Amino acid sequence: MEAESQSPAALKRNGEKAFSDGRWAEAKNLLTQYQEIKPGDLDVLTKLGIAHFELGQGLEARKYLAYVYAKDPDSKNGDLLLYHARTLHGLGEWERAITAYKAFLRAVGDKHPLRNQVAENIRRCVNGMSVSENADIALVENLGALVNSAGDEFAPLPSLNHSGRLYYAAARQGCNGGLRNDDGYEDSNRGHWCSDMFAAKLSNTGWESGGSLGGLLNTSRFEIPLGFNGAGQVLYFFRGLTTYSGAFYADTAARKDEYALEPPAFVSAMKPEAGDCNPFFFNEKTVVFASRRTGGYGGLDLWYSIFADTAWSQPLNLGPIVNSAYDEDTPFLARNGRTLFFSSNRAEGIGGTDIYSTNFNDQLIAWESPVNLGLPVNSPGNDAYFRLSTDGTTAFFSSDRLGGYGQRDLYIAYFKEAQSIQSVTSTPELFADLGKIKSLNTAPAIVVLPALLYETDRDITSVNNLKIVQEGAKAALQHPPARMYVTVFTEESSQAKFDLYYGIKRAELLGKTLVELGVPTDRITLKSVGAAYPLARGIVDGAPNPQAGKINKRAEITFHAQDALGFEFQLQRPQVAEEAAAAGIVRYDRQTQGLNFRILAASTRQILASDAIAMFTDIQIESKVGSGVYDYLVGSYPQFDQAQQVLKEVRDAGFTGAKILAYINNVYISKAEAVGLLKKYPGLAGFIRN
Repeated sequence: MEAESQSPAALKRNGEKAFSDGRWAEAKNLLTQYQEIKPGDLDVLTKLGIAHFELGQGLEARKYLAYVYAKDPDSKNGDLLLYHARTLHGLGEWERAITAYKAFLRAVGDKHPLRNQVAENIRRCVNGMSVSENADIALVENLGALVNSAGDEFAPLPSLNHSGRLYYAAARQGCNGGLRNDDGYEDSNRGHWCSDMFAAKLSNTGWESGGSLGGLLNTSRFEIPLGFNGAGQVLYFFRGLTTYSGAFYADTAARKDEYALEPPAFVSAMKPEAGDCNPFFFNEKTVVFASRRTGGYGGLDLWYSIFADTAWSQPLNLGPIVNSAYDEDTPFLARNGRTLFFSSNRAEGIGGTDIYSTNFNDQLIAWESPVNLGLPVNSPGNDAYFRLSTDGTTAFFSSDRLGGYGQRDLYIAYFKEAQSIQSVTSTPELFADLGKIKSLNTAPAIVVLPALLYETDRDITSVNNLKIVQEGAKAALQHPPARMYVTVFTEESSQAKFDLYYGIKRAELLGKTLVELGVPTDRITLKSVGAAYPLARGIVDGAPNPQAGKINKRAEITFHAQDALGFEFQLQRPQVAEEAAAAGIVRYDRQTQGLNFRILAASTRQILASDAIAMFTDIQIESKVGSGVYDYLVGSYPQFDQAQQVLKEVRDAGFTGAKILAYINNVYISKAEAVGLLKKYPGLAGFIRN
């Protein structure tokens, strides 16, 4: 039945049914007609506002939602309040959006499932208030209605050989397979279109559709173009029942098998059936992709794999500077092999996902801190799939920002000047090759590592600290005999046992990062010394010393060996004025030199809750990466008989299994090793006999 001939009741009923099924255009049409006949229904007006928002029509959505909110400012309707806030956010009205999000939180209570997400949106609005315009961008514009539709356009892929040609994926009316539900069955009410691959071309009047790539490539499943080989003759693409579960294929334009049912699969170390997705093919031998595979930092991480000899390497994580606890996705590596673009929903963004760039520093052999591309490339919506054109004058990306034609649209960014990163071929060509070359060079004679400062646990792996960790890992790999210690110092709190335990948990974070950077676990010792060895005094001349709190909380990465290290190592601690210097750190350094003995009081897998340990001095925790075992050590004594006296006291305090351990230059020595070192260290005699 045509909408024009429906009764008001039918218009409302059918409009609300279309609304509940997510058929936004139909719902908008029917409910608009009902509103014209029977105006003022606040529930209908709310649904109209939501439908306009879902169709990308931000100004119209704001008109309806703001009207309803003004009529009922005490409303507890969560949908109204949330979409009102999301619309203001989407329009870049940051301060008003924050107020609206807070109104939603007040109305829905503490247990609403979207509460945490809304809190993050408030933070993104705060970020938006300080975001800057990208100085390199002249203009960003929608590719227009001849390319985009009311459906979903994404994954733009510029042609390598034709500057005015673009390939992309679109899930929209007319795609192969029709409307299908999540089970794969035809469903005209709740079904969705699976994406096909399309082409677009630039004409004298702008961008226009070049049509579908055809039935041989497009099926009833999802197809997404991914990239080309170096000559642009092989199209890599994805095919699957969902966008995250399928297979990768390589279609060769010059060679067809007329009897083949589908193109040959692209065989690599990636596992699309397990969730590896959105690969970028830098060349025939390098692929960067997103994945939730184990060993990452949270959410989707970026990984890479290289073809060598006859096989693809096991994927390697790009590391904690590029990756975060959030999602990193849709990578693009510029032709210079050093500049990486990707999308992420990390906390410092302004929208759902923002586009970031990072450069690989050839001197540090490390990625630099990612930079948000800013406005107008990024928006309060979801921006992703950033791809530079071959000549570097433009970039294409997808976005669901308000003001588009439907769900995600394709956009083009025009640069004021061509991006040189697309015209430069680096030597070596790829960032990963640089590390291999540098590792063959003579290892540096001097290694200097600053202390890692922190205020909160989150600061332990800050960008600056991670750079220090990377330098430490590089030194460890260049000097295999040396052993690494990760020692965490804390500020004094009410109970030393908590200081120690929090310290070892922070050390574990750093140890995990070192292992991910390639340092073997058996060469790393994790250590927490609590607040027992301050660098600066908390009170100077009867007044609190503000410097103490900033520098006593730190972590130190150091190198130790029984004999000579084989290189000069310098630990750079923060400078302290002579009158403010504390004696604790001097005592600690003395304990890491030469022969000393420590008492192992207990080995636990949780915090040692017994307060009996507090009666002793110089308590430390040692652990190994991934072991989950915490060794509680007491004291540090240059003479074995001193350690024996304290051992009796430790056992009398209830630690009946306590024993004495020997260390030389901070390195643990077993009894078997001690026998061979007795001539050089006669003080080991009592330890060996005991």
